[in-house]
Amino acid sequence: MRTQRNYGLGAVFDVALRNWDTLFIFEIVYRLFGFIVWLPLQRYLLSLLPALVGETYLGQDNFALVFRYPAAIILLVSVLMMTGLFIFYEIITLFIYCEKGWKRERVKIIVLLKETAGKAAGLFVPKRLPVFLLLPAVMFSAFSFISGYMGGISVPEFILEYIFQDKLLLPLFIGGTIFLHFVLFRYLFCLPEFLLEGGSFGKAWRQSLALLKKNRFSPLWKTIFYFLIFSLSAFVAAAGGILLLAAGIRGAAGIEAGRGVFRLYFTSLRGVWSIVIGALASVFLCACIVVLYHRAGGSLRPEKTKRKWNIGRSLLRAASSFGILVILIFFSESEIGGNIPGWGSNQIQVIAHRAGAAFAPENTEAALKCAIQDQASVAEIDVQQLKDGTLVVMHDTNFKRTTGKNLDVWDADYAVIRDLDAGGHISADYRGEPVPTLESMLLAAKGHIRLMIELKSTGREQGLEEQTLSLINKYGMQDQCMIASMDMEILKRVKSLEPDVQTVYISVLLLTQGQALKEIDAYSVETTSLSAELVYQAHLQGKQVYAWTANSERSINKILRCHTDGLVTDNVLLAQYYIEEKQGDLFLREFTNWFFGPLSGE
Repeated sequence: MRTQRNYGLGAVFDVALRNWDTLFIFEIVYRLFGFIVWLPLQRYLLSLLPALVGETYLGQDNFALVFRYPAAIILLVSVLMMTGLFIFYEIITLFIYCEKGWKRERVKIIVLLKETAGKAAGLFVPKRLPVFLLLPAVMFSAFSFISGYMGGISVPEFILEYIFQDKLLLPLFIGGTIFLHFVLFRYLFCLPEFLLEGGSFGKAWRQSLALLKKNRFSPLWKTIFYFLIFSLSAFVAAAGGILLLAAGIRGAAGIEAGRGVFRLYFTSLRGVWSIVIGALASVFLCACIVVLYHRAGGSLRPEKTKRKWNIGRSLLRAASSFGILVILIFFSESEIGGNIPGWGSNQIQVIAHRAGAAFAPENTEAALKCAIQDQASVAEIDVQQLKDGTLVVMHDTNFKRTTGKNLDVWDADYAVIRDLDAGGHISADYRGEPVPTLESMLLAAKGHIRLMIELKSTGREQGLEEQTLSLINKYGMQDQCMIASMDMEILKRVKSLEPDVQTVYISVLLLTQGQALKEIDAYSVETTSLSAELVYQAHLQGKQVYAWTANSERSINKILRCHTDGLVTDNVLLAQYYIEEKQGDLFLREFTNWFFGPLSGE
């Protein structure tokens, strides 16, 4: 067989797309298996954890109990290993697929799945297990082959916001991210050797490093450059497709009728595009690695062989392509593709996080006024107890970030706190805005907006629950307030004192046995760990579900798709826009107005 040196961008595209129909069939099969088999199994196994540790629920306040019980540890490790295998199955498939493309071979889906199963079975050998160690970092990195369900995992917004607000953490985060991606690229560059040639992970790592040293940073820069070209090509293709769609609909249906038709087709095809581009981006990255791996090792690629045109084969491939397109459309419109049926209430409440922190200083009366003006359903505020017993509205345990005063909450008296400036760091317009007391916030909210009062425990409080309930009762706001906390013991005490007050358990993650927790009336879950099933189960228990903190299109739309009862956000207006548009976006509206003209009244 003749060979040739072919390591350029054209080779990468050819490797990635040579068996594109097989790629999309695999994507469909993989997602279907994940939806029908793997995800339900994973959720079921995790739901067993609370019973194994003798609890009715597991949240961030008691999840450490898992590590005290051998049976729970074994179950958790088993789930993690199964998850790693599920993710790695896709990665192995993509490498085998790209290797076939490098060799210019056609590959059928059955053969691809069979070869992948054989490679996956060989991972669970001690000398090969270290390959799983960096997998969690790959899931959060730019170098990700993961296009299925796990590809949606990302760093929670509240963590990123905290990092970006800290002048020390931000440069450390940026530097650490750059270094991590450099290490991850070396990790990914060793995968062809590890997966395709066999042997231990250590041996594959050493051999790949030897190849990289010969080429210095060339493979990394080429991968970045090639991926930028791919991204630009995808953008041009998407833009061209949108323009053709709009022009065709305008010509066929006219301007008035065309507006609605265009929005309908755009929304439907966008779901298909997200699946297609996710699969192509993953395989293109894999193709870059495979091509550059062969380049570094000096491997020669078989030359292209000419095949006679066959009308039967062409018609069969055309029919196959049409069938794949139909299935992709079905997937994009179904729960498998991310569209979740309407379990629960359609009237979602918009909850202003920290009273509305997007346009005013957080946890202040000024922010509360903005939330009222923007017609938020609820304002969430954080309450802590000072040294002298005064209840103030404050998120951090130190006043440094919001007022400039380096003073811990438990060491502060209100005589000092009332003179601090909680608004000047935001804008001169808010200079002199005080740190409010809970009492002043109750008075400002009375008759205007409901309050979700999060009680924060520092371990030094005395009668925190009693004081809070006393103030609520003093102003007759029992029906206007709910008590929230990350500490279940606080909620238990609240319920024992005032059974009719609504309680909300806040948690980054939540696992329950399925039975209702008597101490709480609602869950408030971090968006990353939110799922439609969690909402469905909570509604079966008669409980509401809120999700926090959503300040981006991605997180807001995830919450809307899961049909939660409340959406916690810093930006009330942005959340309201997406609710009114029913998961639309600003681009769609602006492009529709540009091509078809604005509606009357816009």
